[in-house]
Amino acid sequence: MTDEIVGLVPAAGGGTRLYPFSKAVPKEMYPILGKAAIEHCIENLRAGGIRKVFVVVGYQKGVLMDYLGDGSPFGVDAAYIYQPQRKGLGHAILQARSWIPGPFVVLLGDSFIEPKGEINDLLALHRKEQPLATVLLFGVDDPAGYGIARLDQREIRELIEKPAPAEAKRFQAEGRYLAITGVYVLDPRIFPYLERTQPGAKGEVQITDALQLAVQAGEKVLGLVLKGRYLDIGKWRTVLQIEKELAEGMDVDLVAQEREALMRSMHQE
Repeated sequence: MTDEIVGLVPAAGGGTRLYPFSKAVPKEMYPILGKAAIEHCIENLRAGGIRKVFVVVGYQKGVLMDYLGDGSPFGVDAAYIYQPQRKGLGHAILQARSWIPGPFVVLLGDSFIEPKGEINDLLALHRKEQPLATVLLFGVDDPAGYGIARLDQREIRELIEKPAPAEAKRFQAEGRYLAITGVYVLDPRIFPYLERTQPGAKGEVQITDALQLAVQAGEKVLGLVLKGRYLDIGKWRTVLQIEKELAEGMDVDLVAQEREALMRSMHQE
């Protein structure tokens, strides 16, 4: 087993919440400040010192592969894993089993995290404690639509995916809930739990359910609360929120120069 931590970016979803844009182009390609959403994910991984990245592709895979290529324009070594059917995040992660021998970071292709260097705290905790998983969490007032966790110090005692209001009550702490961001550091020991996880109502295998199986089996699963901010780019409201907030402080000339330099380097390849 290797000690190198690699990145895994699931990007095979249909993106129905961003229709009509995502009917023609993968949601991970939506431009945020001149960069495709997935490029922001790559920058998060690079900020954590990760240089090898596997991207799970499926629907509309060609556009993503054309954009990222071998990853070199973005400072990483990129490779691709095909998910033939969209059966949930857990199923997407399971496709990487034959390719990843050691610990790895999962970062959803439609996630936006600032500051980008915050992933370092997650990696440091995982390296120190060596758990089965370390999960990045963030506080929300309404848990509807999220996977949520119950945290005791830094150890996760229970997880549930998109709970009903009655189920969510026991997860409430000081009037809020801890939602799962879609950023995980995982040990390969997660794969047997994913294999044993039963598909949910939509026929999807969820990583939240696999982690709950691991917790019930006595595995150590840790949680770290995000100090910055997390937004799901897969929703129109959050896409527009990001654009509005970040554009206010953007140096247009600097961003344009960076994108033009990248464009020229890609034309020269």
